[in-house]
Amino acid sequence: MSTTRRDWLKVVASFATGAVLGAAGGYYAGLQSIKKAVEKTTTSTTVAEAPKTQIGLPKMKIHFIYVGPVGDYGWTHAHDQGRKFLERTLCPDPNKWCIVETSYTESVPEEQAYSYVKNAVSGGAHMVITTSYGFMDGTKKAAAEYPDRFFAHCSGYFKDQQEWSRLQNFAEYFIDLYEAYYLNGIVAGKMTKTNRLGYVAAFPKLPEIIRHMNAFLIGAREVNPNVQMDVVGLGAWYAPENATRAAQALVDTNGVDVLAFTEDSPAVLQAAENYQKQGKKVWSFSHYSDMSQYGPNANLTGQIVNWGPLYVEMAIRAYLAWISGVLSIWSEWPPERPRDYWWSMKNSYAYYDYKKNPADILPLNPAVPDEVRKYVEERRRQIIEGVWDPFTGPVRDMQGKVRVPDRARLSKDELYNMDWYVEGYRQLPS
Repeated sequence: MSTTRRDWLKVVASFATGAVLGAAGGYYAGLQSIKKAVEKTTTSTTVAEAPKTQIGLPKMKIHFIYVGPVGDYGWTHAHDQGRKFLERTLCPDPNKWCIVETSYTESVPEEQAYSYVKNAVSGGAHMVITTSYGFMDGTKKAAAEYPDRFFAHCSGYFKDQQEWSRLQNFAEYFIDLYEAYYLNGIVAGKMTKTNRLGYVAAFPKLPEIIRHMNAFLIGAREVNPNVQMDVVGLGAWYAPENATRAAQALVDTNGVDVLAFTEDSPAVLQAAENYQKQGKKVWSFSHYSDMSQYGPNANLTGQIVNWGPLYVEMAIRAYLAWISGVLSIWSEWPPERPRDYWWSMKNSYAYYDYKKNPADILPLNPAVPDEVRKYVEERRRQIIEGVWDPFTGPVRDMQGKVRVPDRARLSKDELYNMDWYVEGYRQLPS
C-alpha cells in the first residue's frame, strides 16, 4: 500500500507534537513516522540519488546563504544557531536517524545572491535558504529556474498574486521583533535621565527598521512622554567601527544616555559599556543574540530571536514534499498565508523561558527598578496572549496625522510596508 497525502500530514502532525514538547523523544517519533512512510513510497530521481542513512532515510541537503560572518554575534550568528538547531533536531544520529544535511556560505554580497544560490544547487542542495532582504530577487530568479528544488528567503515579500502563484517552490519567512523592541523602549523610557534616546540604524528608511524604531519609541513614550530620539544611519548591516563612532557621537554631542541599534555586531553595546567603565551611565541592549558578555553593566535587556523552530517547520514540509512528490504539503502552508511565514512574540509560550521562544527579550538588568520589571512583564504577557500590540491606536506620525485609529491595529501588510515615523523623533537622517 502506498503512502497517501493523509499519511504525510500525520507525519507533519507528529513533528508538531515534538516541537510543542520540546523533547528529543517527540522528534524521534516524527523520524520514525517518516521511515515508515518512506518505505511505502516510490521516490523521484533527486530523492533516489540522495545519500541515505543505514536504515534507508534519504538526506535532504539544505544550504544557507548568509549576508555577514557567523561570528558577528548578531543577525547572522542567530541564523547559524537556528541552522544548528535544525540539524540537531532532524539529524540526532547522522548514521541512522537523520533526514537533513546542512551547510552554509557566509559574508555573501547581496548583489551576488543569484550566483551563490545557483552554486549551491549545482553543489547538490535540495533546498536553499537565503537570510537577507537583498537576496530576494536572486533567490526568486533561481527558484524559477529550478522548480524541483525548494527555496526560502528571509524578510522579503511576494510582489503580486501572479508571482506567488508562479513560484510554488519558494517561500518568504520572517520572525519579527517589533514587539520586543517596544518592550525595550519601555525600559529605555524609564532608565533615561536626559530624555534623549539614540538609535544606530543600518538602513533607517527600510520598512523593517522603521517598524522597529517606531515600536521602540512608542514603548519609551508610553511611560515617559518627554522622551525624544535621534537616529544615525550606517548604510551597512555589519559595520562595527562606524557603529561605534555613531554611538559615541550620539552620547557626546546629542546627550543620549540610552542606545538602541540595528547593526549586526555588539559594537554599540560595547560603546555603552565603555562609558559605564568611565563612570557615565549609558545603557544599551542586545540585538538578535544575547550580547550581555560584551556589556555586562550596560546591557538593559535585548531583543533575541530563535530561528530554529521555524527552520524545522519549513524543512519538514520541504522534506515531505520532496519525498512524496506532493508539493501541496509545502506550498499550502501556513493556511492563513501560504508560503509566507510571519512569526513573532505571539508565537511564544507565556510560561516558557526566553530561550525557547521564537522571539522574546532577555532577563532585565538588576539596575531596572521592580515597578518597571512588573510593567514590562505585564505587557510581555499581553503581547504573547494576543491582547495587546504596540501599534494599537491611536498612533500619530511626526506631523501629528493619525496613522492608526483609536483601538485599531495594523495588518501584517501595513506593518511590513511601514514608511512613516511616529511622534517623538528629534533627528532623522536626510
